[in-house]
Amino acid sequence: MEALYDYQVEAGQLVSPEMVDILVSLTDKLNYEVAVYLNRKGQVEGVALGDQAKVSLPELSRRRGLKRLSKLRLIHTHPGGSGHLSSVDVAALNLMRFDCMVAIGVKEGRCRDLWVGFIHPEASGEDCLQLGPFTVHQAMAFPFMDYVEEVEKALAKEDGPEEEEGPEKAIVVGVELRKQPWGELGAKESLAELKELAEAAGAIVLREFLQKRERQDQALYIGKGLAEELALLIQAQGIKLVVMDTELSGTQLRNLERILGCKVLDRTGLILDIFAQRARSREGKIQVELAQLEYLLPRLVGHGTEMSRLAGGIGTRGPGETKLEQDRRHIQKRIVDLKKQLAQVGKQRKVTKGKRDFPLVTLVGYTNAGKSTLRYKLLEIAGPEKVDWAQEDSGTDQLFATLDSTVRSILLPNGQKILIADTVGFIQKLPHQLVSAFKATLEEVQEADVLLHVVDASNQHFEEQIKAVEKVLRELKVLDKPAIIVLNKIDLLPEGIPLFNHPHHQTVGVSAKTGAGIRDLLEALAALAGSTNREVELLLPHEEGQLLGRIFEEGQVQTVDYRDDGVFLKAVVPEFLYGQVSVYKL
Repeated sequence: MEALYDYQVEAGQLVSPEMVDILVSLTDKLNYEVAVYLNRKGQVEGVALGDQAKVSLPELSRRRGLKRLSKLRLIHTHPGGSGHLSSVDVAALNLMRFDCMVAIGVKEGRCRDLWVGFIHPEASGEDCLQLGPFTVHQAMAFPFMDYVEEVEKALAKEDGPEEEEGPEKAIVVGVELRKQPWGELGAKESLAELKELAEAAGAIVLREFLQKRERQDQALYIGKGLAEELALLIQAQGIKLVVMDTELSGTQLRNLERILGCKVLDRTGLILDIFAQRARSREGKIQVELAQLEYLLPRLVGHGTEMSRLAGGIGTRGPGETKLEQDRRHIQKRIVDLKKQLAQVGKQRKVTKGKRDFPLVTLVGYTNAGKSTLRYKLLEIAGPEKVDWAQEDSGTDQLFATLDSTVRSILLPNGQKILIADTVGFIQKLPHQLVSAFKATLEEVQEADVLLHVVDASNQHFEEQIKAVEKVLRELKVLDKPAIIVLNKIDLLPEGIPLFNHPHHQTVGVSAKTGAGIRDLLEALAALAGSTNREVELLLPHEEGQLLGRIFEEGQVQTVDYRDDGVFLKAVVPEFLYGQVSVYKL
């Protein structure tokens, strides 16, 4: 194999008899496919080895864009068969932009035939111009550079930007363990959700793979056999992205990228990418950057010897910090800075909360359950003033459409005014980095007087989604707050099906799209908000005229007596006002 680097083909010549002989000899002895990469001077720049069933053609970092060829040609063998180019060969030719692809059919220790493939001048990357079969002597005389020049001229004439490739082609991969954690979505459902996430990020998902295993592979997450099969598929279909349905370690990510030869993301990395696309406000962008850095830091693994000598002792001292250590220090410093900025945001939120004069109702729920659409419908029906839709985000059918919490007011049927806030959607296996980074936004949940838990009733796995949301609410220590379960999208349910009843909270069925059930929801909100009221007896100083006015406006005054030492009141006040008046209790 090493001797192949010493061989050289004359410039302008496709192959040489000597190179063909040694490739055929190696293939016959090993029953392995052997490949060499030649530049336009005829020099060998790389050698690769595969087996007959699982052949992978590694990338040599020479791809120069869709309108230019790599100035490399690949010559390889097909053990025990014809030299006709396979689908993997054609895909590699188009993906790597080779000058040409030469396949040598090997049978019984002899060269059976040779085939040559070129990127088709009029093809869009899915086909090739294939010529053959040739003998070795015919291939030596074949004017392949004439074809290469024609291909380059045709590519140069194509319209459009050089690197415009459209959405990334992707596959999603999961592992189904024999012992599935209780309360989680099944492996198939989790993989289907991962596909939705990948599409929400802008990818085109071509295939889904689910492998059954006793336990996850420590080095790869999936089995090595499946990884090799995926490598072939990736090469054959020009796939640029593989997403794994778990959170991978830095070592697993590196190992998978080496075998698969393309970009690999885990579930957490994909969700972070979606968040980065959707963040609009300064606060949202800070939160996303913090989550990304906290995710990246433990996965910051060095590449090459210049980044590997971090330990002390003889032979490890160098001229200064390694690049890896510099990156770590920079990330750690940035994380500290971002946390300080978020802490300031938290203080600002507390000041804002102190100025709130009405109960806060917060929408929570699984992502894409319809929280934003429901909020807009509530504003449309019960808002004190006409909604300026130009200033509101439209309720879109996509995962994580809402990242930045906003607060608006509505009027309940009993005349009570409340504030309503939307929050980021929850999801199964919600990365802990997001819960930590979005703490400031999730404070809207912790500060809420009432929770509206919005559920997509049309989703066949809505009960598992309810458990996933309640798991996050438990982590936030708000599971015991007063709540209403809002079964959304009832317009998509078959007629006659009874609605789900939650064991601990009132359930209301609505359709945020059509408005069905919204009035019932408002009545339930009015009853629940009223159930948190407190009955008090107060003696207010005469100078607290403003507070007295609020009690009349927001509470229910039963008795009032104007005395010399103050104003005596018997009243029922809402919970949010109780803290301000309790100092004057008798």
